[in-house]
Amino acid sequence: MLHRLLNPNSDKTKKEEKNEPCEDVEEGQPHNPYSEILVLQHHSDIVRLLLQIDDKRFASAGDDNRIVIWDVQYGSRIATLTGHTHPITCMILLPTGDGNSNPLIVSGSSDKQLRIWSCDKGECLHEMTAHGTSVRCLLVLTEELFCGGGEFISLWNHSGQFLHSIKNCAVEDIHLMITVSRSQIVAAANKELVVYKWTHCVGVGYEIVKVRHLQSHREAIQSLVKLSQINFASGSVDGMIVIWQISTMQPMKKLNVIAEYEGRNREFPYSIQDMFCVQERYLVAATGCGFCVFDLLSETDELIVRKKSAHHSKITAIGFSCENDFLITCSEDSCLRLWGRKLSVGQHAANHQGGNMTTMERFTGIQDKTLCQMPSPYEPLLLGECCAHGATVQDFLDFNNEGIVSCGADGLVIIWKNSEMQKVKRNQAVQQLLFNRDGIV
Repeated sequence: MLHRLLNPNSDKTKKEEKNEPCEDVEEGQPHNPYSEILVLQHHSDIVRLLLQIDDKRFASAGDDNRIVIWDVQYGSRIATLTGHTHPITCMILLPTGDGNSNPLIVSGSSDKQLRIWSCDKGECLHEMTAHGTSVRCLLVLTEELFCGGGEFISLWNHSGQFLHSIKNCAVEDIHLMITVSRSQIVAAANKELVVYKWTHCVGVGYEIVKVRHLQSHREAIQSLVKLSQINFASGSVDGMIVIWQISTMQPMKKLNVIAEYEGRNREFPYSIQDMFCVQERYLVAATGCGFCVFDLLSETDELIVRKKSAHHSKITAIGFSCENDFLITCSEDSCLRLWGRKLSVGQHAANHQGGNMTTMERFTGIQDKTLCQMPSPYEPLLLGECCAHGATVQDFLDFNNEGIVSCGADGLVIIWKNSEMQKVKRNQAVQQLLFNRDGIV
């Protein structure tokens, strides 16, 4: 492991704040479990995408036009999927109904192709070009349907059959999509949000129609996430988060509204790069170089967790790992960082046995009710830093006790192994070798 030197909640408009200094990790990193790494070198350009196939395999893709399927335990390359002629922009895993039956990956590219791949066979099953334009995002709709977004929004079944398409009514291409109900899709295109609906009529077939344009953000939308059955959120480069009511498609509230949001040289220091929701209550957001957690059930939209300067550069991805013990942040500064509270091995075990603990309680060690009543936001501790990438860390996957996987602009895919779990596995393997079939050492 290498050591690198490297916003308050309110609906009221805030002015730009001076960034706090970014802290350094503790010497020796005693609380960082990811001290063993496997560096996977097969890509020849930026690796932008990671996709978990099952608990043993994942796929990586990016600007070298290929998809690589890897084994997470040993870091071995299982298959290389080639056929695209331009960078791959998106991937999804199609539901198969049976978790053990041949998983299928759909990939979209700027070469105007969609491809459906067999993970088990390592081959392309269907090549689709009927949509005729680049695809920037993909979305699973049902066990039989998925759609692609870009200049057009197109509908397909899992056999690669083209069902319908409609020209995107926004000025820019669609780059983000989520489903907010069984038949409704919300699509982001630069600053705009547009609601579409797909229908199926016997004798007529499938159709996608525009429902309505929503109120635009001030700047480009970078994150779109469904919060619950009643609302979803959109976050943009200006730092603003809008909570939308699904039934009316009207904004319910706006969080983190900043007046002077552009910063020096239009760096947009409060940009919302990534978001996810926990317990249908807590919205976790990467804001510039830091992150925060909002309690959406609070009448005052209380900010309950905050770290203003978690990295030296903007955070690109954020999420929980190791059964919610750690919050992982990836950054343009080429590092991953682990946040949480300091626990011994015994405390970690007890933490996992606490079946009644919520995700946020496990992360903070504070009961939800107490956390929401604290006079100031909880600030998690920096527990570790994973530095082996030579450029921006684009994304990561969590494989729980097996470890985490990251990909970067340096063309590398890295598996960060949980060293304690690896020791257990090695001890078990040695014990197995020592005992013969008769049970005699």
